[in-house]
Amino acid sequence: MLTFELSRSGAASLVEVAGQLDADESIRLPAVIGAEIAAGARRLALDMSEIDYLGEAGLFALMQALKLARRNGSVVCLAQPSDAVREVLAASGLDQLVPSFDTRAEALAAL
Repeated sequence: MLTFELSRSGAASLVEVAGQLDADESIRLPAVIGAEIAAGARRLALDMSEIDYLGEAGLFALMQALKLARRNGSVVCLAQPSDAVREVLAASGLDQLVPSFDTRAEALAAL
């Protein structure tokens, strides 16, 4: 099951995502990001350290969330992506398009 934990760090939002980004759960990611943007968030860090599986549907959902953010003038980066996330992003070439940081502090500072 996919879970989300939302918090604020200064002007940035931190979204902790845990579980599996698979076909059954992945649709929730763009919805959560959209809700944060609707609430006024313009800088978001996605902590993906607890993602243990990122499938094709999850990758698509992540890209939808990033497009939604950009379309609304928001900036999104990844914080602490798990090995599963890093591998899928690297294999798809998206690691070159999505800013990714080794720690939350680095991600939040970059925003």
